[in-house]
Amino acid sequence: MQWEEGMCIISGSYRSGEGKPPRTTVELWCRARSGHSVTLLVNGLRPYVVIALPGKPRPASEANSALDYLRSRDWAVNVSPIGDKWTQDGIKPHWKVEVPQPWMITSGPNIRKILKESWEVSSADILFERRLLLDYDLGPHISACGEVLWAGERAPIEVRDDDTGDRTVAAGRIAEAGGSGLYPTDMVVSCTLEDLAKVDPFRTPFVSFSFDLETSIQSNRILCAAAVIDRGGERSEHTFQGDEGDIMEGLTSLVHSEDPDIITGYNIDNFDLPRMQERADLIAGRSGVDKEALYGWGRVPMLQSESKQRKFPSRQQNRVWRIPGRIPLDAWWQARQTLRPQRESLRYVSKLLWPDDEEMHKLDIDASQMDREWAERPDEVLEYCVRDTVLPLDILGRLQSVARKEALASVSLTTVETASAGTTSQWIDSLVIRLADRSDVAVPTTISGPRRRDQIAGGYVHEVDAGISPWVVVLDFKSMYPSIMIANNICSTTLVRDDTTDDSYSVSPTTQTRYLSKENRVGLVPHLLEQLMQSRDRHKAALAEARAAGDEAEAFLQDQLQYAVKILMNSFYGVFASSFYRFTHPDLGASITEWARHNIRGIIAQVEEDGHEVVYSDTDSIFVRSPVDKQAPSKRPEDEDESLSEWEGAKRDALQFGERLADRFTREGAELEFETALSAFFSHGAKKRYVGRVVWPREEMLIRGYEVRRTDSFALLTRTMTDMFEMILDGEEWAAVEMTKSVIDDVKARRTDVADLVISRSCKG
Repeated sequence: MQWEEGMCIISGSYRSGEGKPPRTTVELWCRARSGHSVTLLVNGLRPYVVIALPGKPRPASEANSALDYLRSRDWAVNVSPIGDKWTQDGIKPHWKVEVPQPWMITSGPNIRKILKESWEVSSADILFERRLLLDYDLGPHISACGEVLWAGERAPIEVRDDDTGDRTVAAGRIAEAGGSGLYPTDMVVSCTLEDLAKVDPFRTPFVSFSFDLETSIQSNRILCAAAVIDRGGERSEHTFQGDEGDIMEGLTSLVHSEDPDIITGYNIDNFDLPRMQERADLIAGRSGVDKEALYGWGRVPMLQSESKQRKFPSRQQNRVWRIPGRIPLDAWWQARQTLRPQRESLRYVSKLLWPDDEEMHKLDIDASQMDREWAERPDEVLEYCVRDTVLPLDILGRLQSVARKEALASVSLTTVETASAGTTSQWIDSLVIRLADRSDVAVPTTISGPRRRDQIAGGYVHEVDAGISPWVVVLDFKSMYPSIMIANNICSTTLVRDDTTDDSYSVSPTTQTRYLSKENRVGLVPHLLEQLMQSRDRHKAALAEARAAGDEAEAFLQDQLQYAVKILMNSFYGVFASSFYRFTHPDLGASITEWARHNIRGIIAQVEEDGHEVVYSDTDSIFVRSPVDKQAPSKRPEDEDESLSEWEGAKRDALQFGERLADRFTREGAELEFETALSAFFSHGAKKRYVGRVVWPREEMLIRGYEVRRTDSFALLTRTMTDMFEMILDGEEWAAVEMTKSVIDDVKARRTDVADLVISRSCKG
C-alpha cells in the first residue's frame, strides 16, 4: 500500500546489505505531522568519495592510466567523471569513486588512505545518512511517499490492514527493503530517493519520555522509578517498584510501546542513564537476563544481529549520550545553559521558574537518606519520584528547548538530533557543503593534527575611566563579524595564497591578507551569510505579520526560526577561526578581527572629532556621552513636577542623538544599531566591568562583569552589590559606602543568615 505525508527527521543511520552491486539502505526515524512515528527506509544512494590528480591542474587525459588501474580494484564499484571543481591549487577535473559500503572508506580496506597515496581526495569524511540530506538538498521537514511495510495500532486507519499488521509478513518485507526487522515505530515505510522532497517548516508533535530513578545510597540498587509520557500535551504517568530487574524491564517496555522521540529527565546524563547502564550490566551478568529487556532503548529491532551500539544508550567522546533513533535531552543541561542559575538542583530551578506555584516545586524528601525514606514512607517517595519526572517536561516547555532544537535543525538543514547534540561545525557543514557542491568546489576533509595554534587578537576594547557618566547611548554593530566577512569577501575560497597584487583585492588593515573581489569570485561563506541574513529578515517580517493577525502558532514558529538563524550566523566566526574546520585557514580569523578593530577605531575617532566623549567600547559596542544638559536629572523623578519634564526632555534628546549616530556611521560591513539608552553609566575603571540604568527600550539595571553576574555568587553579595550600584547611579556614593560597611559588620558579628552566604559550584564528572 502506498502512503504519503509530511514528517520531521529525528535522526538517521544506515544498514549495509548484500548483492551486486552492494546495497546500502538509509534509515530515517521520523515523526509524522499527524503524530505517528515512522521508520523510513530509503534506497538508491551509493557511498562514494571524490578524487583529483594531486598538485597543479593537469588535463584529465593524464589520469587515464591511473583510472584504469583504479577500476580494476575490487572495491571500486564505479568510477565516473564529474567535471571540474575548484581547489586550493586551481580548477581541476574530478572523478567520483563509488564504493561498496560507507564503513569501508575509513576502516576495513581504508579506501581513503589507499586513494591518498596517488590522488587528492575530497568528500571523504561525510556520514552516509548526512550525505542523503546534502546531495538531495533536504532538511528535517520532508514529504515522503512510499510503500507501507508495517503499520501498528497508532498508524493511520487507512494503512492498517491484515497484510501490513501481520508481524511475520511485515518483518520479511522490511528485510527485503534493506531494514533489519520490525522497528518499534508506528509505521515502517520503504521509498526511493525520488520519493523525498523538502517542505516548509512546521511544528512537529514530538512524543517525550521523562523518567527518574530513586536509588539506594548504600547499594546503588534501583528502589523505584517513574516515567511520564507527553504525547502532544496529553500526559500519562507510570510508576515502577518491586524487583530491580522488573523496574528496568517496565521502563524499557514503556519506551518500546510509547516510542518517544525525546528522552528527558533532570540530570539524566550524569546520573539516571549511567545508573541504568551500570545496573543492566550487573543484572544481565548475574542472572542471565537479556540486557535488551533491561535497557534496549534504541529505535531498532532487538535482534541478535543488531550491534550493541544500536541497541543501547551510550555516552560519546564529547560526553553527549546517544540513543539510536531518539534524542536524549537533559533538562538540567538545558536549564544550566539558558538560565545559568546560581544553583543547579531541580528544587532551586523549579522555584526560580515558578516561585509562587507550589504544585511546580519538589516534594520534601531527603534524597541523602533515601534508604530510610523508602523504608518508612514508600508512597511519598513514589510521589516524589513522579514529581521529578513531570518537572523536567515543564522546564523544557518553559525554556522552549525542543522547539529551539527543531528550529535550528530547520535552519541548518540537519536532523533534529544533530541540532540537539551536534557541534556548530556540523551545523555549518550542512550548509557550506551543499553550497560547495552546487558551486563546483571540492570539499576537503576535516583538518587533523594539533587543535591549538597562536591565539588570534580579539576585538578592540576602549579604556574606561572610573566614575559616573550621565546620559550615555550604546551603539551596537549588527552581526559585526558576519557583516565584515560579507563586505570583504573573506573565505578560504577567496584567499589569495600567492604573491600577486591587484587593486580589486580586499586587503586586511594590519597583516595585508588579500581576498579576491566579489566580481572575481564570491566566497562560499559570504554568499551563505548573505542568504542567512535575508532569511532572518524574512522570518522577522513573517513574525510581525503573524502577530498582527493574531496567529500565535505561526508567530511562535517564525520567532524560533529567526532566533535559530541568529545563533547559526553568530557561530560562523568561531568555526572559521578554528584550526580544524575543513574550510578554514589561519589568516581568516585574524583578518576578521583586524577589520573589526579598524572599523570601530575609525568611528570612535570621528565621534571624538565631533566633540562627543566615547566613555567605553568593547568589541562591537560603543558607549557615547549624549549632549544632554548636565543639570538634567539622571533618575526618573517620582513626582510630576518640573524635574520630570526635564528628565523626559533629556531622554528624548538622548534617543534622537543615538538614532543620528547610528544612521551616520552605518555602511557596508559596519551597520550600527542604536541599542540602548542609559541615564547613568558607572565603572570603577576596569575593562568589561560596568553598570548602567537603562531607560530605553525598557527600564532596568544593566550589570556586566561584576560578581553579581556570576553563577557562583551568593545571595548576600548579589543583593548588596545591586543595592550599592543603585545608590551609586543615584549619586549617593557615600551612602553606598556606609551601607556596604554595615553589611560587612553584620557578617563579622554573625548577624547574617548563613543561607545567604552559601556558594554553589558545579562539579565535573
